[in-house]
Amino acid sequence: MPEEGFVQMYVRDFALMAARAETGQDVEPALLRRVKELRAHAEIMDARKAPGHLDAVIDRLMTEAERTEVRHGRLGPDSPEELERRKAFLHRVVGMLDKQAEAA
Repeated sequence: MPEEGFVQMYVRDFALMAARAETGQDVEPALLRRVKELRAHAEIMDARKAPGHLDAVIDRLMTEAERTEVRHGRLGPDSPEELERRKAFLHRVVGMLDKQAEAA
């Protein structure tokens, strides 16, 4: 069984990147670096603990993308447009991770 702390850490990082991208920050270099780090870290965790860490992060990101209340320090409700952009960002991350999972 994948470690919950591992999954939470990466999902939180990607969700924060989505929030930063929403404010206009360029998160692409950090995103690419974090995807690469996740891949390497997942291989280590699979070997030491249990298999399935990358898949667990992918599954949780899909769940996270469907959330309808996301604040990240802001006041007021999230607009449907913001939520849709966040969802698209997280689905793009999932696509990047799926491609890496297939290559392995």
